[in-house]
Amino acid sequence: MADRPPLADLTSLVKKIGYTPTGDEATRATDCLVEASELIRDVAEKTWLNDAGDAVVDVPPRVVRICIAAAYRGFDNAQAYSQRSLGDSYKSWDRAGREGGEAVYLTADEERSVIKAAAGSSFVVATMVSPFSGDTTSTFYASLDTV
Repeated sequence: MADRPPLADLTSLVKKIGYTPTGDEATRATDCLVEASELIRDVAEKTWLNDAGDAVVDVPPRVVRICIAAAYRGFDNAQAYSQRSLGDSYKSWDRAGREGGEAVYLTADEERSVIKAAAGSSFVVATMVSPFSGDTTSTFYASLDTV
């Protein structure tokens, strides 16, 4: 299966990087966007693709920003270091796989934001009829912000 289009465009990532990557770096930047987009889609359980599956539609701005941030982390830290030190060149990888165990990842806060953005609204209306109140109907409103 071919890669689905990323949720953010390369131009936005280039602005964050601060220069225009060329050659292999440009390919890596695009790959980081695709990987970040797929992580977001997995978390959101939503693709934001048109019916043909070849273009993104209605991506919330917060999701676009998260996609760029995750792609930038992967681009900037291609070795997936969780720690670096300059004196005597100390490097460390997060083998537990938490925030930094992979080059492209979403933080817990980013995952919560993506889930909220994918839900659209956290407001639900439920109409309930009680056998104890006769023929009256009561409408209750509740927030679903449980994430």
